[in-house]
Amino acid sequence: MNLFSRTKWVIVDCLTGRLAKVEPLPYQVGSSPQAHLRLEGDGILENHCVIKPMEGSRIAISTAQPDARIFFDGNPIDAAEVEPYVDHSIKVGSYLFIMRGDKDVSKWRKSFSHLQWTLYPPGSSQGEGPMSLAEIRAHAHARNSDPRSVVVIHNVGMGFFLDQVLEALATFEAAAQPVTTPPPLAAPETAPPVLPSTDPAPGVAATPPVPPASADNLFATQRDQGALMCPVDWKRFDSGDLMHVAVHESLRGDPLLGADQMLRFHASHFDDRLRALDPRGIPCTEIACPHCHRTLPQGFVDTPTHILSIVGDQSAGKSYYLSVLIHQLPISLLRQFSILFHDADPAGNALLNQMRSTLFGARTPEEAILAKTQLEGVMYESVPKDGRLVKMPKPFVYHLEPATGAADPQQPGCSFIFYDNAGEHFQPGRDSVESPGAQHVASSAGIFFLFDPFNSPEFRKHMARLRSEDPQMEKLPMDQQDTILAEMRIRIARLLNLGLTRRIDKPLAVLIGKCDAWLPLLNGQELQNPLSERGLSLAAIEHNSRLVRDLVLKIAPKIVGNAEGISDKVLFFPVSSFGHTPVKTKSGDCGPDPALLNPILTEIPALWIFSQVVPDLIPIS
Repeated sequence: MNLFSRTKWVIVDCLTGRLAKVEPLPYQVGSSPQAHLRLEGDGILENHCVIKPMEGSRIAISTAQPDARIFFDGNPIDAAEVEPYVDHSIKVGSYLFIMRGDKDVSKWRKSFSHLQWTLYPPGSSQGEGPMSLAEIRAHAHARNSDPRSVVVIHNVGMGFFLDQVLEALATFEAAAQPVTTPPPLAAPETAPPVLPSTDPAPGVAATPPVPPASADNLFATQRDQGALMCPVDWKRFDSGDLMHVAVHESLRGDPLLGADQMLRFHASHFDDRLRALDPRGIPCTEIACPHCHRTLPQGFVDTPTHILSIVGDQSAGKSYYLSVLIHQLPISLLRQFSILFHDADPAGNALLNQMRSTLFGARTPEEAILAKTQLEGVMYESVPKDGRLVKMPKPFVYHLEPATGAADPQQPGCSFIFYDNAGEHFQPGRDSVESPGAQHVASSAGIFFLFDPFNSPEFRKHMARLRSEDPQMEKLPMDQQDTILAEMRIRIARLLNLGLTRRIDKPLAVLIGKCDAWLPLLNGQELQNPLSERGLSLAAIEHNSRLVRDLVLKIAPKIVGNAEGISDKVLFFPVSSFGHTPVKTKSGDCGPDPALLNPILTEIPALWIFSQVVPDLIPIS
């Protein structure tokens, strides 16, 4: 029998509760940027120690340099074998870690809280506690405790000497103070991910962590790393970083969001249903981002989440397109693919759902008019980001999962986040630290670029003979669409640290909108239907893309050049949100006639992007 088969190794930072997987092996620890676990501070060498495999699937920890010092289970060592299913203490510099190998690491992690410690005098099996480390320090000073007393996390099998713990605590607190330069132990932006854990010791009353003195200090303690990305501020974190939203009314008031919002906190006490309990003992059902403290959609942690960015110039029709898309997708996905597309955040999606209802529930063109997305207007919200309040676009989150009658109902689902930015946000000069509202394009899994032919002087010349009575011809073209694409390319390259010659490998759908007005320019070449009984026809999509690209290349070649300079996966799509010539209302606006509303191919670009991002859900025929 191989004792180490299926054993998972993890290491927990005893002062923060952060947990990291010890993989791959060998696992390097030190101050080097290449270290798997990067530490900083006095006594930490670039290559300090290494955890490596041994013969027979065993593992060992050893110093990596002659002058490196580590303490393993309280003793200074050069090398030691690490046993599975046993708690081991490790001291590196001023860092205190607990390491364990187990088949069920999550169950082990739920058995203790890094906020609860017990003090054992030398030679005594009678512990004093559980207490917080601050209480341990005060208790030890009051009683003049022996420095060789042992301090152990409550319910953990190995601990540290008191003098080691007090030294580490003092250094940790010094690093947490507001400073003008990074403190010695502050984790750098490029540090490898270390996952915090909020799991408690069952039945142990938790000592709530002391909140930072100011909102600015909160950002100093959070690292923008991890497997999850907040849909509001686009910062990364791991599941253990999640905060919970307090329920008891006495806990109203959050240091970051203000007095009207409920407190966000890191849970350390849970009930028998594993629901987090707030400091007043009330079960909590909402989770929040550890960076901006905004609530996160239900199921956010359980399913993959992908960002989809909709980019376009002013008055290109992005809001109409998004409203139509959200209306059409549930129909096509269920009929063609047995996929459910449903609202993952009814409260957060309320504005978009209202726009959809306005458009498809209208009786007259006047009732169907949607308000233009104003720069940082109602489609935006103020979000704490990097120590300041900035306007960020509201995320609209929807979930995809197989229906009951699907071919593979056990196929895991996923969520998609849509953003509708004001066109001004993509103009050169708008993107900045103070106004970062369009930076989601760099984090997106797919991008829609909506091209308005009525904003293009070249397209208008060709359409004039086709649509001379179209009220959209009355507006003066202010074409910046090729500039917006060029600007988007530069932003993505800057945010992802890419050279301008490198393209992203994410799908870019170029939507040539209002196709009901320009389809005759194809001179009789017919489009194909991409939807069939066998799924989504990639051949039909590529056929249509070639026809549309050839037309755009002839009339507005800069659009083709700039788009294909951004991504290796670019296709062109004909779409029409209305499917007919809009009507001029008494107020002078142009809007759809509800009786004639008949969208054309609006869901096809999204289905193509879905098929590229989650190919197991959307089959290609």
